[in-house]
Amino acid sequence: MTHRKPLILLAVLMAASATGVALAAAAPAQKPAPARLDANGDGAIDRQEAAAHPHLAQRFDELDKNKDGRLSREEMPRWHARGGDGHRGMGRHHRGHGGQGFVRMMDADRDGRVSAAEYQAFFERMDVNKDGFIDQADREARAQQRREAWFRDADTDKDGKLSPAELEAARAKMGSHGPRAMQAPAK
Repeated sequence: MTHRKPLILLAVLMAASATGVALAAAAPAQKPAPARLDANGDGAIDRQEAAAHPHLAQRFDELDKNKDGRLSREEMPRWHARGGDGHRGMGRHHRGHGGQGFVRMMDADRDGRVSAAEYQAFFERMDVNKDGFIDQADREARAQQRREAWFRDADTDKDGKLSPAELEAARAKMGSHGPRAMQAPAK
């Protein structure tokens, strides 16, 4: 009986080892971490670092206010909100096309921060019926306002109808804002 204990122990260890190897082999490959904006950690973004981010590379000259070939924290206000390394640290509501969702919409002065006054102004703009709450009725009213404004802007001859030329001009004006922005509003 005592001779079996070492054999049982050896069998258990081999089974555990084989299980560990099988689990390690079956583990899904992890996604690589997103590239940091400031790859070399020097506190600024140079052209080479910006090249890894096409949208940033495209706007590099516009953002480089002092024309030193580097983007400092002051030249990239949204960098503050991302923790300085280009990673969004504020959760899923701040993802989206090229920015930070609600923060970007509320940040009227584009300094990367939302003040109490900016928040209040945003809330008041969204509370269309002025009942102190933002609800589905407000969303629908805002959507209707945007559709009416789009139509007014697109109807250049102000005849209450869109000609094919007016529609194409409106689509061209919307440019890269995506397919939803380019659709004619429902009547």
